[in-house]
Amino acid sequence: MAAIGQIRKHSGLLIVIIGVALAAFVLGDFLKPRNTNPRLYVGEVAGEEISSEAFSMRVEERTQATKNQRQSENLSQDDLFQIRQAVWNEMVNEILLTRQYEKLGLAVTSDELTDQIVGEEPHQYVKQSFTDPNSGNFDPSVVVNFLQNLDRADPEMRKRYLSLEAMIKDALRKTKYQNLLTKAWFMPTAFAKLDYERINSTANIVYTATMLSTIADTAVTVTDQDLKKYYDDNKAQYKQEASRTIDYVVFPVQPSSDDRKEIAAQVNELYAEFINIKDDATFVNSSSDTRIDTTYKKESELPARVASQLMEAEIGTVVGPYIESDVYYMSKVLDRAERSDSLKISQILISYATAPAAAGISERTAKRARTLVDSLNNVLQKNPGKFEEIAVQFSDYPSAADDKGDLGWVIDGNAGMSNFYNKGKNMKVNEVAELETALGYHLVKLTDKTNPLMKVKIATLTRNIVPSDLTYQQAYMKANTFAGENNTRTKFDTAVVSQGLNKRTAERLNESSNRIAGVENARQLVRWAFEEKRPIDAVSNVFEDDDQFIVATLTNIREKGFTPLEEVKEQIRPLVVNQKKADLIAKRISDLNAQSIEQIAESMNQNVDSVAVSYASRNLPGFGSEYELIGTIFTLEPGKVSEPIKGNNAVFVVKVTDVTQATPTEDYSATAGMLERRFTSRVPNSYMNVLKEDVKINDNRLMIY
Repeated sequence: MAAIGQIRKHSGLLIVIIGVALAAFVLGDFLKPRNTNPRLYVGEVAGEEISSEAFSMRVEERTQATKNQRQSENLSQDDLFQIRQAVWNEMVNEILLTRQYEKLGLAVTSDELTDQIVGEEPHQYVKQSFTDPNSGNFDPSVVVNFLQNLDRADPEMRKRYLSLEAMIKDALRKTKYQNLLTKAWFMPTAFAKLDYERINSTANIVYTATMLSTIADTAVTVTDQDLKKYYDDNKAQYKQEASRTIDYVVFPVQPSSDDRKEIAAQVNELYAEFINIKDDATFVNSSSDTRIDTTYKKESELPARVASQLMEAEIGTVVGPYIESDVYYMSKVLDRAERSDSLKISQILISYATAPAAAGISERTAKRARTLVDSLNNVLQKNPGKFEEIAVQFSDYPSAADDKGDLGWVIDGNAGMSNFYNKGKNMKVNEVAELETALGYHLVKLTDKTNPLMKVKIATLTRNIVPSDLTYQQAYMKANTFAGENNTRTKFDTAVVSQGLNKRTAERLNESSNRIAGVENARQLVRWAFEEKRPIDAVSNVFEDDDQFIVATLTNIREKGFTPLEEVKEQIRPLVVNQKKADLIAKRISDLNAQSIEQIAESMNQNVDSVAVSYASRNLPGFGSEYELIGTIFTLEPGKVSEPIKGNNAVFVVKVTDVTQATPTEDYSATAGMLERRFTSRVPNSYMNVLKEDVKINDNRLMIY
């Protein structure tokens, strides 16, 4: 419905756009070279193609599952992107792992699979799938009962179960593979001993430090050759993935004053009809931008602006219309009643084989179920106190043995439990009554209720204040004129200034980027920026993005490889300056030919300090990260003054006064265990990256999504 509404809303604009698109399509199809062997795949992993059909099918399944989980018909562009990303990673991982399983001969036996489904400790997937959503309890007998009746289950149910089996098998193989990796690692005692001694040994030192900041930047000269040498020596730090930078302007589509007047007139007409209409539900659902909600509301659940009016108005009164956040609202009072917020209910389910939603629960006939319900009801009408005992003995509900039929508190307005609330709302505490649902017959007992509150049932009609077709067309023409007249970056920038537009920048977009500030569907801009042979400074056509239009210009192209020196020169310069300063300070210290740290400190106008450090330290108090200095300390001969040591923030001269060795031990198992755990904890998050680095992966999704 929403999609159809959007199409109707922009029908005039669509005719213009479709006409242009058809012309472009016909001409493009006529002029482009014919491909007699199209490659319908989104990617290739180690020579194995991932077909568009398989990928799209799995994306659709995941999308539908997400909608069901969230109980929503619509997902955002970001949600859809994340789903496609997850499916891609999943399919790549499956191909790579399957290759590994086949090489190693890893398999899951039928006995292993059976144990994971109906064994003493079922797999978590089984528990998740068969846990009662109301009680939160898992009953293994429900699984057994389901499997016994699997042949009679509907095809969709069998398909879902087979999918569950496949997931469990995959998880088991993956666990086996990870165990092989982690168990293959061994920590020799000699390595554990070395690590133990390093961690537990400390060196007491005296030192003097001359901060690099004592030398002015102007005291050193940095040449292009110096910058290039640093760049070449540290080139690995400047690896980059392919990226693009764009500037873009947004042309928002906002309701005009004429649009607002037109919608106000429509709302007044609807109001006049709403007052006298008899079938409120049909009228609201056909005329409103939101569907009707007729659950009873207490005053605190109503819109604050009209809550008191709705609570006091006579039945049939229409309150409104009023505007909030560019939406018109008007509400008709349909009913008023005192209702409890919650009812505490217990139930006994007597199911039968042909009940619509009771596949596999019971094999009894409907007639036998009816006879049993009548018999149990007769007993409970005389003695409601036997309810729990009868629930444990007779109820077909999976959790009855544990919860004795207790459903807990049923909330007013909970659609999934409305049958039970509607049955219980007029019952007295400890009263027992019958209820029939798609699961079969129920005997319902009201065990408690909250104090009733006055509530109202209302029908609310909404109408969004949205731009008209004419307003959309005018905004589109404005954006289209801008793009057509300013088809170079220079013209683009000049027009932005002269027209007072707000230019935005999206930097370093990569092929999988999905977010651009202020843009709902960022992928269309990313695809445009990465399109083959797209020249720098190119200006795009108009992109439609929800209620706005966008025009972009490509300002920077970075290809995969290394960031050019010219782009990182200014990042490198302060690092080279510090290197030069360190060289200058070290030379001054060496030229002193001093015999003691005290003499050096006095000549350099610095202090002599002392501290105890361990090999495991990474910081020196007062100086921050100086791990190379600390590593050097443990190579020094005690009592000997070191040569100048260049650190990150200062140049140091150090003398080790003494070293406190680690307390001797013959058992290094604790250290070995710690190192082993450190390794194994990294395995689940790292081995897939290793497998991916070892093969060629072509990702063609950019051309499609």
